[in-house]
Amino acid sequence: MGDCTCWVLRSLIICVLFLLQGANGDNPYRFLTWKVTYGDIYPLGVKQQGILINGQFPGPQIDAVTNDNLIISVYNYLKEPFLISW
Repeated sequence: MGDCTCWVLRSLIICVLFLLQGANGDNPYRFLTWKVTYGDIYPLGVKQQGILINGQFPGPQIDAVTNDNLIISVYNYLKEPFLISW
């Protein structure tokens, strides 16, 4: 009888510890801010005006995995409308 009680008690303690730990997942939301501007680029070693995102050409890398939700705030500082598509 003592062995059975001890086994049940151990199992109960393990279950409680497992439930208290829970799952530690990363936040599924990725928040990005993009500022679209004109700037000088040198794609083939020749200076020309291009469109930059956060001062970069090509634009910034997006680090995301499956099921991440991307929230991208885009601020257009160009003199014309700007369209981004994926």
